Amino acid sequence: MTLNYSTDRIESGMAFELRLDVPIRELAESRDVPNFTPQNGFVYRGMDSTDTRVEDFFGRGYAVRRYNFKLTAPKKTGRVVAGILTWKIQGEEYEIARPAIEVQRSYDAAAVEVSLSPSKRSVYEGEQLSVTLSIHTFEHFQGNLVATNMDLGNDFIAHRSDLSDLKLSPIPDAPMETRGSAKFAWLSSVKTGKVSIPPFKFKYMKVGAPKIVEKNQSHGGFSMSFKSVQQEPEEAEAQTAPLEISVLPLPAQNKPVDFSGMVGAYNFKASFDKDSLVLGDALTLSIQISGDGKPGTITDPVLPNFSEFRSVPPETDIKKKISGGKVITTKNIRIFLYPKKKGEFEIPAITYNWFNPAKRRYESQSEGPWKIKVEKGNSLATAGEMDSPIGNAPVVKEEIESLGRDIRYMHQIQSVSMQTLPLYKLILFWVLLGLPIPLYFIFCILVRLHRKRAGNSALMRKAKANKNLKRYVSQAKAALEKSDGREFYAALENGLVGYLSDLSNREFRGMTKESVKQNLTELGVSEENVQKVLEWQEKCAFARFAPVSGTSEERKASLSEFESLCDALEVLK
Repeated sequence: MTLNYSTDRIESGMAFELRLDVPIRELAESRDVPNFTPQNGFVYRGMDSTDTRVEDFFGRGYAVRRYNFKLTAPKKTGRVVAGILTWKIQGEEYEIARPAIEVQRSYDAAAVEVSLSPSKRSVYEGEQLSVTLSIHTFEHFQGNLVATNMDLGNDFIAHRSDLSDLKLSPIPDAPMETRGSAKFAWLSSVKTGKVSIPPFKFKYMKVGAPKIVEKNQSHGGFSMSFKSVQQEPEEAEAQTAPLEISVLPLPAQNKPVDFSGMVGAYNFKASFDKDSLVLGDALTLSIQISGDGKPGTITDPVLPNFSEFRSVPPETDIKKKISGGKVITTKNIRIFLYPKKKGEFEIPAITYNWFNPAKRRYESQSEGPWKIKVEKGNSLATAGEMDSPIGNAPVVKEEIESLGRDIRYMHQIQSVSMQTLPLYKLILFWVLLGLPIPLYFIFCILVRLHRKRAGNSALMRKAKANKNLKRYVSQAKAALEKSDGREFYAALENGLVGYLSDLSNREFRGMTKESVKQNLTELGVSEENVQKVLEWQEKCAFARFAPVSGTSEERKASLSEFESLCDALEVLK
């Protein structure tokens, strides 16, 4: 007896027949009908039988009884056992076979499946969640997977991954298929209610379904027709399902009046570098805040009144890193304080608060208070000590008077040059004598201008805009030479966001598309350039996070477009 199938290719969801051929001469007199028990998702639809003739390897024909088991393949692809074929002969049941069938994907079906899955379906406003991108390719996938839309919408502050962890690996039960997943982004909602992530869209190439192609040829007055089965590559699209997240408002009960707006698990530290100093020295306040809330965003703490000190613009540094499956944002602040007078001062405690979604309560942490002692500088003490020798002069004079011979302290001048003029009669003397006065006023003006300029953080930031932009452009050119597309577009994206932030003194990092558009419009940027900024951000996002690699010529053209766009944005100066 032999087993075969009604078709050479069995596709998922396809109806087919499993055929059992038994030579009629070998059929037992006492027998039942063969039985098939389906497994692994195969559907048994019935059986019929018929007598027919088949040929053996040598072309000799013989009569057989053919049992046709009508089955439907499962949706899942891969090589699996379809079921158990048994037959009861002369009162004893025998297991005939356990046929293993390779279920394949239909050529008409998608060759790529993509999906997004969130770490949480319900979060608090400002709470961080991650989104995982999964890709599944089938045997008729031919490559060139390109993202055409990976927009996260306007409801989130996002930190995107570079998808370096996304590796497509063969599936054990289906070696012609691959599957891989990685965290694509970490999000924090900016509003409550139902928010959604629009579908991600991709395009790719796949093998098309077999088609019968007829060709006609003419030669020497004769025409011939040929038919052949061909499969050609064709472009297809894939997209994820829309993702909906429920965002809960923060509880009003026990909410601090000066709530920072941060949601997550946070740590807060604050300290001074010294507790005593002299006038003229700087006192440094160092603050560090870190947590897993809004990616790349941490608000400043409420600071006490430093009225007894003169301050300069603080130094602020924000860094992000991925740890434990979350984006940890760390903000370091350094504030430099210069005491105005001597004395002992008490600086009140500094408190920072946040909402912890895991514990569902508000938390706070305080540092301080601190006692600071300010003394006079060493230069003042030295000046006081220099007055003491003058007090000894009367003693010397009294000694001379008691001797009655003051003349002994007088000495005869041997020779005096008649050509030497007194200093007060020299022009150079009066020039040098009066020179410190205008120099003093010039020095005071320069000091005031410097303090005014240093006190204007926006002006200082705007002055460094071009310097910071050149640094990012240099990084992009270095990545261009190394043919590193991800680093190239990362440098340009960071450069554009930093340039906008420096020129406008507004933090564009982490803004949604609508917020970027609104802020640029308020700053007087033309509608054309606003659209160019948005398109450029989308272009960088696709190039960095989608599995696509551009050519060197395309990246050079992108660099030229970037420089032209930055020139147009100088209107913000």
